[in-house]
Amino acid sequence: MPYAPRFYTMVFRNFYDGKYDEGFNGVTLYRIYRTSPTAFRKIYNQIIPVLDKVMAAQSQISPDIIRLLVRLNIVLEYQKRRGIIDDDLADGIKNAIDEIRKSLNNTKELDQARKLARALRDSLDAFLAYVIYGRRGEEELL
Repeated sequence: MPYAPRFYTMVFRNFYDGKYDEGFNGVTLYRIYRTSPTAFRKIYNQIIPVLDKVMAAQSQISPDIIRLLVRLNIVLEYQKRRGIIDDDLADGIKNAIDEIRKSLNNTKELDQARKLARALRDSLDAFLAYVIYGRRGEEELL
């Protein structure tokens, strides 16, 4: 059985499947070890505009959006290999981005691509609020 990142299975897939409580629980249980708020925020700020373009797409997908999704995959892999972002987190986000990109290759699956993009957006927003900045608040209490 291939490796399935926890972020992908515990957070993203639950948001995609409409299991919001389970997705939220997955976020609150998720732990990071190397990802700093600054590192995550830089990646987040690159991903969100692309997801917004996917969600706003009407009937024709620009090849530029596909290129941007590939570029995000490359950036995540680079940051993972540099030790800037946790492996599981990078791999989980990359898996979700790959699903979006595959859906966009088929114009009949545009609605699914939008749904996937929305689920990833929700996952990243929750992750930012509860893991990245929630953890920082815990550190300040120590």
